[in-house]
Amino acid sequence: MEPPVSRKDIPPQRRRQILTAAAELFSHSGYHGATVDAIARQAGISKGNLYWYFKSKQEILQLLFDDVAVQLFWPFVEIMESDRSPREKLQAFAECSLDSAEANPEAMQIMWQIASQPELRDLLSSEYSVWMIPFLDYLTPLFAELGDENPHSTAMLYAVTLDALMFLAAIGSGIYDRGELLAALKSKFVDSGREKHD
Repeated sequence: MEPPVSRKDIPPQRRRQILTAAAELFSHSGYHGATVDAIARQAGISKGNLYWYFKSKQEILQLLFDDVAVQLFWPFVEIMESDRSPREKLQAFAECSLDSAEANPEAMQIMWQIASQPELRDLLSSEYSVWMIPFLDYLTPLFAELGDENPHSTAMLYAVTLDALMFLAAIGSGIYDRGELLAALKSKFVDSGREKHD
């Protein structure tokens, strides 16, 4: 699983200026309300300069989404590339979901704000699939190896559950018992009905 390619021609500080401004405006004004003029103004640069780096507002949003996704989901790659057993990997993904969301609350807030805007649904679906489809392709064989009768459906349910965990963790760790939650996930997804493969 490779991270999306980032545009290399944008100086890091300028890139951060633009994406921070865009995130703030998208969250307050919506996608259509956040004009290129407003993003440039908020970033403290000229509209022409903004167009030097980005062809369109959609491209800004796509890079913003990619930045957030890398921040939140790249830690999963270390688990994927490890030599742990399927059970260990699945449990580590659950722990990583909570850790990543707790460590990156601003990124989770941006993701939530993008997801909550109806006009961004198609774009979000397209961008999200870049991350989700390879992850599902990775999870499905893990569940198959554990003897799951419908590994693709279980992989989908598990991935959606991890997303929900991340939003729960972003709201605040004080509203759930981490140990109980992880034990319940292990029981439901890792252990249930798979004892014959121990």
